[in-house]
Amino acid sequence: MSESDKVDADPSEDPIIEARGLTKHFSDGGRLFSGFKLQRNGRLPKITHDPEIVRAVEDVSFEIQPGETLGLVGESGCGKSTLARTLIRLLEPTDGDLYFKGENLAEMSSEDLRKKRSDIQMIFQDPQSSLDPRMKVGQIIEEPMQAHKMLDADGREKRAKELLERVGLDPSHYNRYPHEFSGGQRQRVNLARALSVNPDLVVCDEPVSALDVSIQAQVLNTMKDLQSEFDLTFLFISHDLSVIRHISDRIAVMYLGHIVEVADSDELYKNPKHPYTQALLDSIPVPDPRSTDVRATLEGDVPSPINPPSGCRFRTRCPQLIAPEQFEFSEEEWANVRRFSRAVKRRTFASADPTKIKNEFFDGRLPTGDAKPILEKAIALVGEEEFEEASTMLTENFEDMSICAEEVPEYEVPSEYGMDRHIANCHLYCDEY
Repeated sequence: MSESDKVDADPSEDPIIEARGLTKHFSDGGRLFSGFKLQRNGRLPKITHDPEIVRAVEDVSFEIQPGETLGLVGESGCGKSTLARTLIRLLEPTDGDLYFKGENLAEMSSEDLRKKRSDIQMIFQDPQSSLDPRMKVGQIIEEPMQAHKMLDADGREKRAKELLERVGLDPSHYNRYPHEFSGGQRQRVNLARALSVNPDLVVCDEPVSALDVSIQAQVLNTMKDLQSEFDLTFLFISHDLSVIRHISDRIAVMYLGHIVEVADSDELYKNPKHPYTQALLDSIPVPDPRSTDVRATLEGDVPSPINPPSGCRFRTRCPQLIAPEQFEFSEEEWANVRRFSRAVKRRTFASADPTKIKNEFFDGRLPTGDAKPILEKAIALVGEEEFEEASTMLTENFEDMSICAEEVPEYEVPSEYGMDRHIANCHLYCDEY
């Protein structure tokens, strides 16, 4: 997006939508026998039921100014789509407040919310499944207008044909069925349907991810043109960083139900602060086989949202985890401890001999002080192939003692490439560190 296309958000202007501590949990009780546990107390067994809670979205706060596009990016499964559906109350929030033009959607009755639906529309990921195959596209576009009692039959037909033309289709397509269109054309029909009731906010959940790259660009450019023409505000969700950069004014980065960084589009791409954001940007392929740039790497797998890590949720995979204060590690020593801990979790050792392990991970010299006996015990356990006990001991004594595990980070950092606030929720930006 060029500088001339970007929105200059006025901080004094009221946001069109604002989330405050928005939270969405699911009870993992849909599976057979889920949550049931057998406990033995003497001779009599006891069955208890304790459904597990999936913490899909946790304490998320952000705002979107009128006329801007906020991009929401993150790995698959991080909670983006759940956040989108909770934002427009297709899913009921577990906690938090949600203000649209100053009114709290979270407290609205079903009838009041139904009246607000015309102001907030959504475009879904799959252009095929989101269109009723039994209806003609004209009927599909007119359906929201009819539900909100807008115009008469002739007026709705005229507007539907006008919208087909606005989104790049022929008005003669009015009497065709969805299966007669390509994927890109079906998504344009979805866009026309969303615009039919004159919304102020359109939530776009991966609207181009199912389309070919060449078609993606056409649909995105159409959306940008319509945003200017209809004075629309977008929340645009994608896992594709190139798409997000093309269309967004500001970008929010999401990981395991938390927002970890928010900044102006140029600021985020040129000055990423959170280690997760840096890793996402480093994952973008570089079209130069001669490139030798060092790229950030992520450790391990994404934790389960049923039992997310304490403090910073990214800490279990973060390459910049802060060393616990009670141990006076040098940078090299802390890196060696982390490398050894990863190897214990993965059980990847060429030899179980304690001397060889010390040489491989610590150059034969363990850190001094209180850390030394812990590492000696862990190395001995590895030699006995007690990997789980060794991993638990290392995690409890080192990773879980970091500030990253003890406090949820919330920090603001100076912006270098824009005027908007730059939020980087990482303890690396605490003054102490």
